Amino acid sequence: MSATDQTTRTWHERALLTTPAGVHSNARLIGRETVFTHGTGPWLFDTAGERHLDYMIGRGPAFLGHAPQQILDAVMQACSAGLTLGGSTTLEIEAAELALSVIPWADRIRFNSSGTEAVQSALRLARAATGRPMIVQFIGQYHGWIDNVSLVPTVDGGAAPATGGQSPTSGQHTLLLPWNDIAAVDAAFAEHGSNIAAVITEPVSIFESVAPLPGYLAHLRSITNTHGSVLIFDEVVTGFRLAPGTAAAIVGVEPDIAVYAKAMGSGWPVAAVAGREVFFDGVDTDRVRLSGTYNANTAAVAAVRATVMATADGELHRSTNRWGTGLMRALESAAAAQGVHVRCEGYPTAFWLTFEGVDSPTSHHLAETLGTLLREERVIQYHHTWLPTTTHDDEALEVTIAAFGRALKRLTAAV
Repeated sequence: MSATDQTTRTWHERALLTTPAGVHSNARLIGRETVFTHGTGPWLFDTAGERHLDYMIGRGPAFLGHAPQQILDAVMQACSAGLTLGGSTTLEIEAAELALSVIPWADRIRFNSSGTEAVQSALRLARAATGRPMIVQFIGQYHGWIDNVSLVPTVDGGAAPATGGQSPTSGQHTLLLPWNDIAAVDAAFAEHGSNIAAVITEPVSIFESVAPLPGYLAHLRSITNTHGSVLIFDEVVTGFRLAPGTAAAIVGVEPDIAVYAKAMGSGWPVAAVAGREVFFDGVDTDRVRLSGTYNANTAAVAAVRATVMATADGELHRSTNRWGTGLMRALESAAAAQGVHVRCEGYPTAFWLTFEGVDSPTSHHLAETLGTLLREERVIQYHHTWLPTTTHDDEALEVTIAAFGRALKRLTAAV
């Protein structure tokens, strides 16, 4: 392509010529016209040289910020020894030991390449352990794009494909229930308990901006125990972000199996399924097959090893929690100064805004609209979820509050 072509055609227009919608994941449809060249710490830089403050942070992985040096060093060293060796490596053994050290309720771990893969591993383990077909999952929660978990509710209470191209029978073994509804869970187990292999849930529905009601997760733990079903936590978002490993201690409930990704590798593509030893019975004899060419490739497990070594003592989480708490209070104060009452809910490293004095759908719409306006101010969120990192600092706070004030003023003028 000539220099003239490069100056007359935007990068996004070029992407449209080769890639559907110009992006390589449908999760990137929001903001797709902006093309980035690189990221450093909490900042992203676009092709026009503009700087954007990032709270989307790769949709969760970069808890240590973009391009953290300790992760880069570990990955580069691992790459020099070969990427996919096709057998067990010292790095994967060390990474597994370290990962389990911050997931104390689990006995075993198996690495995968993505959260979607790890979820499928967890479901297979649960079905193998129970001999049952059915899975309970919850409306609005995301467990990957594969047919058997990418579902929406039907008017008759069933589960249907969420997108074109899925098998029409995708939801035939799934009970899709409203979250935080104990009565719905009880009714499902009363009717289908002997056929339910597992309940899969996010311990906190971060991107849906919904926290569990008091006692809800404990009830899931109790009812799965009673019926001999498996409780699976999808910690792809919460794991290694809310705490140095599992968020089970924070929510006060331990699952049987959990899946991890995102922050576990500080941005490197890696995931894992972890659980109690009994649920991995049969894997060692190949009766239960969990495979993957790129599982535990040396770069991925080097990233896990370096991440756990950097965060296991909890100090980075404690300092980021302090910063995130300060941001939450500053946002509430900035809104109050304009006569708007908002409340920051969730956790200091993963929170969302709720507008007071309006119903939940209106609050959600306002927060989404505010997120769009903030993106125009070059402060990026994922929908309206804020994901602070260890690298957000005083400058980031100043930039955020100034941009938030301008965006909120535009929002209130519009509504």
